[in-house]
Amino acid sequence: MTEDQGKLRISNADRDKAIAQLQAALDEGRIDLAEFDDRAKTAYEAKTNAELDLIFEDLPGGRPKTGEVVPSEPAAEVETERHAHGRNWFHEVPALRALVLVGGITTLIWLATSVSSGEFGDFWPIWPIMGLSIATFVQLVTRGR
Repeated sequence: MTEDQGKLRISNADRDKAIAQLQAALDEGRIDLAEFDDRAKTAYEAKTNAELDLIFEDLPGGRPKTGEVVPSEPAAEVETERHAHGRNWFHEVPALRALVLVGGITTLIWLATSVSSGEFGDFWPIWPIMGLSIATFVQLVTRGR
């Protein structure tokens, strides 16, 4: 920034953009909460471009330009990295986890009671398994909406 621009007074919109950029740095782990508070206070107290620029000296990307908040890592790379590991259906669908857990536990209870009594009666765990299967199907179909 030229020295003349550094002497120019900043607007509230400039301060708000600076705070948004600091929030992005906090979210990325580049600064901690105490440092965010200090820098945000400095941003709110800043009167000129030069004072505001000092807050971003040690952060990648520097101070945000007009109309932008720049995370240091592009969103496309984050999305690509997420998909590189593949989808983990078990963690994305809560009803699937419940289906496996409840289905497993109720089947084990049924099996233990059947073996101890010597009679393999009706397979009653089918009812909670069927209910959770429907919930799992609905979550899979409506996922992302």
